[in-house]
Amino acid sequence: MNTTYPLSSPLSQKQKTVWSLLHKGFSVSAIADKLSTTRQYINQTKLTAEAKFSTTLLDVAGANDIQVTKLYPEKAILLGYHPALKRKAIITYTTSHGIKVWYWHDNPEEITNENFLRQTRQYLLDIAKEQGITLDDTADVHPAKLAHIIFSKLVPEVKT
Repeated sequence: MNTTYPLSSPLSQKQKTVWSLLHKGFSVSAIADKLSTTRQYINQTKLTAEAKFSTTLLDVAGANDIQVTKLYPEKAILLGYHPALKRKAIITYTTSHGIKVWYWHDNPEEITNENFLRQTRQYLLDIAKEQGITLDDTADVHPAKLAHIIFSKLVPEVKT
């Protein structure tokens, strides 16, 4: 029987737990002990999650007409370009937000909707936390600048 998972989270709950623990810096052995399983199971679950991310991120890119530049399944990130919008795009997965598409904006200071900016900031801070990125004081940093800081640490092709 084929099990399908919603696009917001292509992982089963067990896979999501393993993925989350790996990205929090736990070793494979520590996770195996914590979940009362084997290291082989944890490694296989990681590989399965990465395969699911590859498929899902590529599907999302295709559905959004994004040309793929680089795929990072181990980080659950896809870098691409939308030719009609003439914008770079990054597709991410986080356990707290699921799949999200981020488009670079030429003039981010034009975006003034405080609710949108607050949600965007939280999304970016959650990515940083889940990926183990330490940030200095970011309270007054515009989300577009914050995105450059975070994504440049995750994706070498993104320049600050």
